[in-house]
Amino acid sequence: MGTSSRTQIYSVVALAVLAVLWGAIPLFVRNDVPAVGLVGVRVTFGALALIAVAAALRKLVVPKVRRWRLVLSGVLLAAHWITFFQSIKLTTVAVALAVLYIGPIAAAILSGPLLGEHVAPRLWGALGIAGAGTVFVVQPWVEMSQQDGVGITAEGVMVAGLSAALLTALMLVGKPIAKDLGGLTMAIGELTVASILLAPATYQAVTQYSEFMINFLVLGAFFTGFAGFVYWEAMRHLPVAVVSVIMYLEPATAVMWAAVFLGETPNVTTWFGVGLVVVGGAVAATVSREKDLIGAPAAL
Repeated sequence: MGTSSRTQIYSVVALAVLAVLWGAIPLFVRNDVPAVGLVGVRVTFGALALIAVAAALRKLVVPKVRRWRLVLSGVLLAAHWITFFQSIKLTTVAVALAVLYIGPIAAAILSGPLLGEHVAPRLWGALGIAGAGTVFVVQPWVEMSQQDGVGITAEGVMVAGLSAALLTALMLVGKPIAKDLGGLTMAIGELTVASILLAPATYQAVTQYSEFMINFLVLGAFFTGFAGFVYWEAMRHLPVAVVSVIMYLEPATAVMWAAVFLGETPNVTTWFGVGLVVVGGAVAATVSREKDLIGAPAAL
């Protein structure tokens, strides 16, 4: 097995573990902190943690190339998270998630013409399986039937769609940056830009909700800072389509975390959806090992 193949396998495993861990984020955010403030503390503590680590390792550098793209990625990240949380306020969580995860599919489709990546037919199948599985997991039709349409608004769907579009753009803009600058510099750059944009909201959250400081530190340093580094480092070595499939593990495993720690009981349809996502991820992992299916990314 060559070095490239091993790197791809390690990247797939790291990304899968990351997606599973990200599924646990709801366990830490069930409090009264406003959504924008929560995003602010995440990116701020995430940036500070990575900057400290990079400085200690003497790897803290100011990039000389792709600076404007790095700034753009930070803007996209902040806007994506804010619009997603706003969509939850305007519609149901299930509907917002179902619309949001159109984003990775769009990124996979556009990775060919924009990044020069070749997407194998089996990978399209894996993406379809994982996407369908996510719909079965969130089951937006259940909330719609239970609420007789209350809370299911056109405005909410549109904002969720905007969040999905921003996620697509972030993946496509960020891939070449991570490829050139490395996952650490990419993560530090986008989080720093986002933290500057959200500084007022961060200050308000830290001063008014200091009792949640431990949550802020965990969400920021680990789930955002360290996780962001792992995500972009893996993205350097994998096609966008493979990353898209594997990241569907996040909403799928969220129900498992909720079942274990929050006492929520998933139904049979939910577990069926989780199974589909796992199958899709497994197929994507096998495809990622085949070198002839992975095209070299081109600059945007």
